[in-house]
Amino acid sequence: DLNGTGPGAGNRPASDYLTGDGATGGHNERRRTYLRSVTQLLVSDLEEMVGNWKPNVEDNYRATLESEPATDGLRKMLFGMGSLSLGELAGERMKVSLEANSPEDEQDCFSDNTHNSHFYDAKGIRNVYLGEYTRVDGTQMTGASLSSLVAKADPAADAALKADLAATEAKIQVMVDHAGKGEHYDQLIAAGNDAGNQIVRDAIAALVKQTGSIETAAGKLGISDLNPDSADHEF
Repeated sequence: DLNGTGPGAGNRPASDYLTGDGATGGHNERRRTYLRSVTQLLVSDLEEMVGNWKPNVEDNYRATLESEPATDGLRKMLFGMGSLSLGELAGERMKVSLEANSPEDEQDCFSDNTHNSHFYDAKGIRNVYLGEYTRVDGTQMTGASLSSLVAKADPAADAALKADLAATEAKIQVMVDHAGKGEHYDQLIAAGNDAGNQIVRDAIAALVKQTGSIETAAGKLGISDLNPDSADHEF
């Protein structure tokens, strides 16, 4: 993306991957090789992940996790939620790019799809807590949840975290809405775009608050000193 904080994403036409007539750009065979390689890597990584969670397989990740005390599994889930909320999403993915007004530090600097990356990161945290997932065909998968455990221990703590998760999603939805109108994340973080900067700050603040509620919920389940990874950011 050569547009800086102006409108427009990166531009790589399909003809840059052609050979022979109609090919543009140069180094096309190298590009084709790269595209095939990363596509196969994506497939193999997904296959590995499926294998890690397969039931009745000795020594895969699922078997290891199920052999540990339940509190260890709960801690891992809540630590992951808190670390993605705080250090990764609020810190590395938003705070860094906002403070530097730098589109090179946004998540998807070529495609200008950062708003969706942020939204679905936050959605993933919420899905894990609620034990639910909406498939691409619109059907919903539900199951046991952290929320139900926390609600049994302290209904108020569960309600507070669910409210914070919804609030975070709403704040990031504002980014998605602006992108739909042509103002993408790299424009929101531009120097002098006070309104755009505030949209990002509001999302960061919501994520920080959400992380505090995750720590509170963990405490209600007997998990103290959760200490989500802040990636050395101060909020």
